[in-house]
Amino acid sequence: MGKRPDLPKEFRSEVRTALAYLTESEGFSEPEDDGLGLVFRRGGLAVRLWYHDGLEPTVSTGLLSVDPDGTPGRKHVWLDDLYTALGCGPPQDVPFSAFTRRAMLKRVHAHAAALRRVLPLLDGEIPEV
Repeated sequence: MGKRPDLPKEFRSEVRTALAYLTESEGFSEPEDDGLGLVFRRGGLAVRLWYHDGLEPTVSTGLLSVDPDGTPGRKHVWLDDLYTALGCGPPQDVPFSAFTRRAMLKRVHAHAAALRRVLPLLDGEIPEV
């Protein structure tokens, strides 16, 4: 039998590739590993991507406010909710279920594309949705 792929490791690698534009052109820091996924930071904003590997594997992306001292702020919004609230498209454009390796990789790229549409609309703040 073959060795089972290390999906969390592949997730982190794919996130670094698919979201490289955050560090290259959007002014975010290099991603930090928080144990569940990766966090990109820019000023008062953080983008966190998680891979939940379990009975119902998912890819999740959240945008969080960051206080001036670097600690997480009070505002948090899921990417699919923000994407819909800003009129970028339906929540189906930001799917989360990832039952296979292929689905997980596709979800990372879907989240990267949605984030690329959302970021220019934020003006550095996370709106209430």
